Amino acid sequence: QAWIDRHIGKIHASLKAMAKGLADKPFCSGIHLSLADIAVGCALGYLDFRHADRNWRSERPALAAWYATFAQRPSMTATVPG
Repeated sequence: QAWIDRHIGKIHASLKAMAKGLADKPFCSGIHLSLADIAVGCALGYLDFRHADRNWRSERPALAAWYATFAQRPSMTATVPG
């Protein structure tokens, strides 16, 4: 359990860093995404897929809003796990 708790702490620290990094940046709705945008989007999608019960959105509304926009991209909707 200690190992799991340690990794959950790392997830929370990563979410905090992502939220801070995106706090004052508008979402890039055009075709010019950075690799960081894609990495954050994929990480958040993975959390939804594997850890839906964690509800990361409630504590990070700005990050949740960013992801809601990102998740609507055709490349994201086409690759949602079944």
